[in-house]
Amino acid sequence: MTEFVDLKKIEKDILKMGHQHGLFDMMIGFIVFGMGLGPIFRESLPSPYRYFLWPLILVIIACLLIFISVKYVIQPRVGIFKPGASLKSTGKKLLIVTTVQFITHIIFIILVGIGNITGIHLEGILFILIIGLFFMPLFVILAFLLKYPRLYFIGMLIWLAIFINELMYDAIDYRVRWPISYGIPGAIIFFMGLVFFIRFLRKYPLPKKEVTKI
Repeated sequence: MTEFVDLKKIEKDILKMGHQHGLFDMMIGFIVFGMGLGPIFRESLPSPYRYFLWPLILVIIACLLIFISVKYVIQPRVGIFKPGASLKSTGKKLLIVTTVQFITHIIFIILVGIGNITGIHLEGILFILIIGLFFMPLFVILAFLLKYPRLYFIGMLIWLAIFINELMYDAIDYRVRWPISYGIPGAIIFFMGLVFFIRFLRKYPLPKKEVTKI
């Protein structure tokens, strides 16, 4: 008797396994929270590159932590899988989405630079709304492709951090504004991931090594 195998369900389960450990939530929260500490740490970086270097440093640290954690914490518990044709197709779609989004951001930065040169400035709520138009679709598409529903919530929190930071621009000093606007959402994202990470460790303990008796 031939047993029916639902490949789409298998693919969906594999994609869920890829983020159910909460590690990526924690690293996103780490980056967002780190942005809130920017006024403290980025001042020691060379100007005028400090505003670009500090986020880059956070991303590099997060990527290293993810690599180490996956290799020494996740893989020993759930093993290593090789993606099939359907997962490779999903990977290609993700590459296309992120590439388009990256190019769009570059174009946006260029337009903002041109606007500053010509005297046309995008400020306040209008600036935040435009950022949202570029920023939110990326999280929505990634959440859909990766079967990662928490990413919708994470995207909203990050956009909220940007919005609050701009909203308090004139009212609060930047050394207080950044830790509040980015620090609180970053902490929420991190601890949400930490809860999933602890659940994952309890659900998938390290396999016991078999001892051969002689």
